[in-house]
Amino acid sequence: MGPGSQQKSEKLRSKSPLADMDGLHAQYVMLETIGHGGCATVKLAQHRLTGTHVAVKTIRKREYWCNRVISEVELLMMADHPNIISLLQVIETKKKVYLIMELCKGKSLYQHIRKAGYLQEHEARALFKQLLSAMNYCHNQGIVHRDLKPDNIMVEKDGKVKIIDFGLGTKVKPGQKLNLFCGTYPFSAPEVLLSTPYDGPKIDVWTLGVVLYFMVTGKIPFDACSIKKLVKRILAGKYSIPSRLSAELQDLLSLLMTANPKLRPTVAEVMVHPWVTEGSGVFPDPCEEQTPLKPDPAIVKAMGHIGFQAQDIEDSLRQRKFNQTMASYCLLKKQILKECDRPTRARPVNPSVTPFPSLVDTATTRLGLRRRENEPTCPWSSANRQVSVCGKSTSKKRDRRVSWPSVLGRPRHTAPTMDHTRTRTRSVPCICSMFCTVQPNSSEESTQGHTRASAADKPVHSRGWPRGIKGWTRMIGNAMRKLCCCIPSKETSHLGQNRVSPKK
Repeated sequence: MGPGSQQKSEKLRSKSPLADMDGLHAQYVMLETIGHGGCATVKLAQHRLTGTHVAVKTIRKREYWCNRVISEVELLMMADHPNIISLLQVIETKKKVYLIMELCKGKSLYQHIRKAGYLQEHEARALFKQLLSAMNYCHNQGIVHRDLKPDNIMVEKDGKVKIIDFGLGTKVKPGQKLNLFCGTYPFSAPEVLLSTPYDGPKIDVWTLGVVLYFMVTGKIPFDACSIKKLVKRILAGKYSIPSRLSAELQDLLSLLMTANPKLRPTVAEVMVHPWVTEGSGVFPDPCEEQTPLKPDPAIVKAMGHIGFQAQDIEDSLRQRKFNQTMASYCLLKKQILKECDRPTRARPVNPSVTPFPSLVDTATTRLGLRRRENEPTCPWSSANRQVSVCGKSTSKKRDRRVSWPSVLGRPRHTAPTMDHTRTRTRSVPCICSMFCTVQPNSSEESTQGHTRASAADKPVHSRGWPRGIKGWTRMIGNAMRKLCCCIPSKETSHLGQNRVSPKK
């Protein structure tokens, strides 16, 4: 490892307040593997404080891959676009780098097209415009992806596109030429296959053409039974275009997949092509902030009740430190926004009944435990306690009563997925919202359905919590709705309502 790489590694480590394995498990419950390839593995995980599911990419550090690992981390730290996967936190050890990222709900573009066969032009246009917006943003920032293919493009259930996996990406200066051969053969531009210095943004334009062709036809334009024949076809730039496609689309495809990179348009030029501008759809706003520079006072106040410092929250967001504080704020805000967007039906209010008070008085929250630096307080933490999937812990009788602030909720009872004999002293509580619990997958439902059904029929005794579970639920429900002003008030609420399915 060169001295420059070592300095970058130390810089990344300084941004990670909990840069060890125990820090990772103290903040996240690691679940099943959802992807792997090369030197990286992606696992589903659950954030203990908010109960939100995230994706954790684990990258093993090697001398050969070190520069590439650091490059991917730096590119994700730079990128802040609604159609690019969001990086939340970086945790680094001597042998591994953990990238905690948002979890996309949906399928890859490859799976999406395989299921549909191919897309109609208006459907493909809606997705392609999002890709153009994201790649135009990247090129303006000097970022080149170099591996843009259907497997690295996620399509969520609402039709939103997310570009993932910047493992082969790099940072370039205007006019700088690249010479590293990388990518996937069927999506590689001719100049890359010729092993000559190439213009990074222009190869992204070529792959955009291959991806668009795949969307509207269901197949790739260049295919062969051997690598040698495939390379020959790509260098010739010959492919067949179905006659059913519109003349504007055929023209756009021919421009994108022009063999001569000097004659190939830029992404900005593609964005004004007649086929792209047809219809009333608009491009996503590249200035839409994924990570706010100024924190929401209500969220800061709520986080303050569990030990976060207001100044630390503001500094973490403004400086984009990608630490525990920044990740907790972003996940909590996303949880609240999701709750605000969920439609609810108002119930008639009985004027003769006094509404149940919400937990807005900060004086009612008593957190007497001391905490380590950069770690939130845990009102019920103990050295000898069992940890479940939500980070809940079971212990003996408690004498202390703790009232939580608004937007914080007690985690629902879920079947544990970790070994109950395993204990940790640095675990933190789950403060996921009562109305934003995680929906288990189908396999869990089949094995745990009887358990949940039987538990629902029995009253839950929550010793130490105010006024029983029903009163606790009403408190959190009213407090949540006071924060999310767009949600009408309810007199009562029940555990397990309005569950959010995990992103896949």
